[in-house]
Amino acid sequence: MTKTIIFLLTFGFCVLSAEAQVDEQTKFKMFCSALDNLSTAPNYIVISVKNKNLGETKEICTEAPFIGGAMARENGNSSIKCKNYKDRYFEFSKESALVNINFDLYTETELDTFAKSINVIEIIQQVKNGKLTTKTFNGSRKEQIMFAHLMFNNGVMMTRGCIAGNICGLTYFKPK
Repeated sequence: MTKTIIFLLTFGFCVLSAEAQVDEQTKFKMFCSALDNLSTAPNYIVISVKNKNLGETKEICTEAPFIGGAMARENGNSSIKCKNYKDRYFEFSKESALVNINFDLYTETELDTFAKSINVIEIIQQVKNGKLTTKTFNGSRKEQIMFAHLMFNNGVMMTRGCIAGNICGLTYFKPK
């Protein structure tokens, strides 16, 4: 009986997590919106990046302007037209480009562990309802970026909003 309850709770959590994630078209629109945000409070984006030296591809979160910086380090051109990146996929071989976007900041396992330590679905609901519009981070930058990663994948645009970078704005994305 206990095993059945644990299974159902775990399965239910997985289903709810999957339901909360937004579709790829919405993520692409969020990506384009973030690239268009030229303010001093940039949005975080989630992209797929291949480290061409290792052949490793993973989904990472970074501030939108940092992808332009990585492109400039890689090939000397920081211009990004979002229509050319419908799959939000990038490849880099230069270490400086990979460092610029925090390629090795966290692993998928660390992101999964972090996701289990917070109530993502409740946070998304609070943002949707306008009850949560900012979040202050007192811990590591890694935690902040993992939080932004989870928010992006669930339809929440997050901005780095203060000079210190630890107070972030949250808005639920509404495609135009």
